[in-house]
Amino acid sequence: MKAVSKVAYLDGIRGVAAFLVFFHHFVLAFFPAFYSFDIHASNLYGWDVRYGQSVFSVLSNGHFFVCIFFVLSGFVLSRKYFQSNDLQVVSSGAHRRFLRLYIPIAATIIIAYLMLKAGLFRNGPVSAMRHSEWWFEKQWKIPEPLLQLWVNLKYSALFLGDSTFDTSLWTMSIEFFGSLFVFGFLAFTHNTHRKLLILVLILFYFKFTEQPNMANFVFGISLNYLEQLAPRLSRYFVSIAVLVLITGGLFLGSYPSSNYHGGTVFEKFSPFLLRYTKWYHSIGALCVVSAVVISPLLQKLCSLRLFRFLGYISFSLYLLHPLILGSFSSWAYLSLAAPIGFNKSLPLVFILTTIVCMSASWIMTKFIDDPGVKLSKYVYDRWFKKAQNAIYPSENRIK
Repeated sequence: MKAVSKVAYLDGIRGVAAFLVFFHHFVLAFFPAFYSFDIHASNLYGWDVRYGQSVFSVLSNGHFFVCIFFVLSGFVLSRKYFQSNDLQVVSSGAHRRFLRLYIPIAATIIIAYLMLKAGLFRNGPVSAMRHSEWWFEKQWKIPEPLLQLWVNLKYSALFLGDSTFDTSLWTMSIEFFGSLFVFGFLAFTHNTHRKLLILVLILFYFKFTEQPNMANFVFGISLNYLEQLAPRLSRYFVSIAVLVLITGGLFLGSYPSSNYHGGTVFEKFSPFLLRYTKWYHSIGALCVVSAVVISPLLQKLCSLRLFRFLGYISFSLYLLHPLILGSFSSWAYLSLAAPIGFNKSLPLVFILTTIVCMSASWIMTKFIDDPGVKLSKYVYDRWFKKAQNAIYPSENRIK
């Protein structure tokens, strides 16, 4: 079976989402009033509150872009199977998933521990200056770091989403179990042509149990059907659909992650619509990714070299940027705020932070993430794939 090539635009979407999660945490650390709507915590004479209450706040809505990650995971992890109908694709992905996630996560936790022991975090003073004590100051307050390191490495980071050492790690348990759900679904429904019906039933279950994060993976799997349908859609229909999907998706993505919608356009929504606010980001993420899946123009845009580079380093960027915000960014701000100005120094701090984040993420991708991916493939090929060939020799010859 001919191998299915990786689609560049998917890397581009992932890269943009990772960068905007980084932007979300930067703004949250230095302009927290955009999130809390607390005028007393404003650092921009109330403009940060107005920004947070506007639809433009979608650009710094971290949870919305995390939902995009989950939808992309469901799509990417199932796409090769839908195109090849090869069950070994599912087996390979399932066997490799643990190491693929665990190695960079473990490296990040160890790096955070070493930085903590070296006293590199300066987030405390910055949080007092920028009124972000409720969030930024609480990072890396660990009474017994060594014990917590051991617990995190053993199980709590990947299996429980323990974010003690890194605020981004809360998503890792969802990503891991969501990935296993994708592989389990594909294996369970391998011999049936009613996958879409089963997906709909599972989606109803996730709605009944209020699990929008897991529903994101259902949305991702369902995008395979949209991708198959896309070439048969007329150009006029695609143009209208993309406009509606992008506009609607970004609008839903602007719903405040704090779930406090006072002063926003959502305040005017009926009580019936406000019952489903937990699902706004998930549905918005589905809309945005769907628009790119059916639009050749958006695919070209997302395939630009800059976005593909961001996609290449996206996992490392997602994991490392909180550590850099708490150390380098905080140090840079404390050094520049007095001579340049408390707000005037922040554009320079952001530029310097971006450079450091890009560089550190590239290094981590090159020397930790990439080798981890190769190791997971080696372990699968060496220990599991050969065993499967030995147990089912005739079936593998047929394939």
